[in-house]
Amino acid sequence: MSVNLPTVLTEDTHFYKKYENELKHLLGKYYISYSTINSWFDYRPDFIKQKFLGIRLPSGVYADMGNFLGEAVENGFFSQDNPHGFIGQENVDLNKYRKPDAEYEKLIIIDRGEYFMVGFIDIYYEQEGKKYLEDNKSGGANKEKEYASEDYLQTVFYNYALGGDCITGVNFFRREGSHVRPPLKLGKEQFYIPVEYNETRVKKALAKLDLAVKEISEMKKVFDKYFG
Repeated sequence: MSVNLPTVLTEDTHFYKKYENELKHLLGKYYISYSTINSWFDYRPDFIKQKFLGIRLPSGVYADMGNFLGEAVENGFFSQDNPHGFIGQENVDLNKYRKPDAEYEKLIIIDRGEYFMVGFIDIYYEQEGKKYLEDNKSGGANKEKEYASEDYLQTVFYNYALGGDCITGVNFFRREGSHVRPPLKLGKEQFYIPVEYNETRVKKALAKLDLAVKEISEMKKVFDKYFG
């Protein structure tokens, strides 16, 4: 496969400085993130606008709520910077999700030769000789089904990058309201969704990764030919 992605790791890449020691040897190499894979398959028009045309799009209220929640878990408090007016913070006991000596936004790298994948684990910690990685997600019933299904692969990728010996799962926060019925609210219902790690899911994840890179590369070549 001939790789031609729109993203190459440079010293100006937005996450490079924070993880410089881990990424320095990969400078100049094509990369893709987990969120980019999902964007390619699920939001292709937005992907093309952002990655090929350089159009900066707003992140969206649901993504902003996820970031708002994730930062709260990492910091131990909800930010006062709340332009969307999210409510329901009193329903979340942040101490329940914070672990002693946990790492937040832990970098993972999957080197595929011509390119590499990056991801950032929401919570990683070790306890009583076992390793745990957890993803924080908010949403309604449809999102709950998605994270409980065999198609959910984010923590599978991350576990694979760390050797496959982690206990993985999703901390799910029930979300109420919508973008058409604001404000969004963090509900009282929160629970853990275990994510099984097995060879079948690893193969499925890596196949999806390689397919995304192949298709994006092919489109990039066409784009460069006519607009480069």
